[in-house]
Amino acid sequence: MIRREGIAMVDVNAFDAVQAGLNCDHPEVWLFLLRALSKGQPVSRTSIAEALAMSLPDVEVALGTFADTVYDDNGDIVACGLSLLPTPHSFKVCGKELYTWCALDALMYPRALDQVVQVESRCPVTGSRVCLTVGPTGVSYVSPAEVVLSMVIHGKKGGCCNVRSSFCSGVHFISSKKAAATWMSQHPDAFILSVPEAWQLGNTVVQRRLEGAAGVTGHD
Repeated sequence: MIRREGIAMVDVNAFDAVQAGLNCDHPEVWLFLLRALSKGQPVSRTSIAEALAMSLPDVEVALGTFADTVYDDNGDIVACGLSLLPTPHSFKVCGKELYTWCALDALMYPRALDQVVQVESRCPVTGSRVCLTVGPTGVSYVSPAEVVLSMVIHGKKGGCCNVRSSFCSGVHFISSKKAAATWMSQHPDAFILSVPEAWQLGNTVVQRRLEGAAGVTGHD
């Protein structure tokens, strides 16, 4: 059951709506990019083509479905959900400080990377620091203890990396239920999830992508 913490019930179909909005047409490219970016270096189109046995034109077509992807001056990828460029959500993996586009990404990616990750963010309401330890099987540490996530329903299928403005900009770690009530008063289209609920949502999305990317090679 999804609920607005202490405020009002939310339609149970919200889970399905969020999942549908985060579809991924090329999960094998998404997974390779995620794992390559986690090494802390830009990713070239050529490396994608070689790792996935794709032609460069096919790589271009796939990348065209990830419209929010960020490139450097050399044309290499520096952000596609996981980012080499700073965002409000710090994501420390294997000793490298990276970033994610939203709070849900920070809960999803440890499963896809099969790594334990240190996440640090700021509550957009209070400005207070939020810290989590997230692994492939769940969240083992969260501070403050009352942290929840703000969430929005993307109105249409936007693709896994095409929703930065319409979805990611509304998905944050909120430091407490009181702060969440303030956020809800300012963002009536949002709803609130507990950390376990949000992790379960992200895990379901990642599981679908991993199944779609079965057989991906060259990302170790």
